[in-house]
Amino acid sequence: MVVTETSSTGGVDFASQASNTAACVIEWGTRGGIVTELKTSCDDDYILDLVSRVAKLGIDVPLGWPSPFVEALRMHAHDGSWPAHYEHRTTLKDYRLRSTDNWVHDSLKLPLPLSVATDRIAIPTMRAAAIFARITPRPPLDGSGRVIEVYPAAALARWGFLSKGYKGKANFETRRALVEDIANTTSTWLAFTDEQQAWCVEDDNVLDSLIASLVSRAALIGLSESIPLALRDAALREGWISIPRDGSLAMLASGWPEQS
Repeated sequence: MVVTETSSTGGVDFASQASNTAACVIEWGTRGGIVTELKTSCDDDYILDLVSRVAKLGIDVPLGWPSPFVEALRMHAHDGSWPAHYEHRTTLKDYRLRSTDNWVHDSLKLPLPLSVATDRIAIPTMRAAAIFARITPRPPLDGSGRVIEVYPAAALARWGFLSKGYKGKANFETRRALVEDIANTTSTWLAFTDEQQAWCVEDDNVLDSLIASLVSRAALIGLSESIPLALRDAALREGWISIPRDGSLAMLASGWPEQS
């Protein structure tokens, strides 16, 4: 496949340690994309470099925390107080989940994201925050800049692929079938070598970085779901998950859609 007029998208499957962090770069042109880079053991400097050389970078980690949770921590650190309206049985969800998490699950009917306030995903989120704080100006949390937040399981579900039960050594054969399905579905427009496919089967972090790079392409060319007007302020404070539109996978090779 010959690609001209190239632009690139990147994806990072973020972990708390570089050893478990994987990345993928896809170069795009008028005939489709080529997976030009797959990498594991990605350190902070590599990720910073990646931000500087791709048109859009998708990271598989939250970009922020729920606003009520942040405010509660501020109050508690100040004088040991806690929001008076907090009622553990009924309001805990507001402190655990961001607006984007609820939107993905409740409005789009996609898998519920992990809680950045109460699950271990908070650890790689702190690493990501430290990395992106080194960029001037800092990437906006709503994804309107070069960095977006992605959720591979939701993207897989949106595109009609198996979206759960494919991670870990015990699910090797399931992952093999998933990678074959992705490769077959994208075969006419994505150059994805047998060796690269084998790496995605071997390491689910690498597979998620590939998915993240594809989601970045959707965001780059305007094929992601729009942020609801009522949630735009929350997205700027808490971060926002970029979800590709229905039917968008087949359109990733075609470039920017016509504007109505």
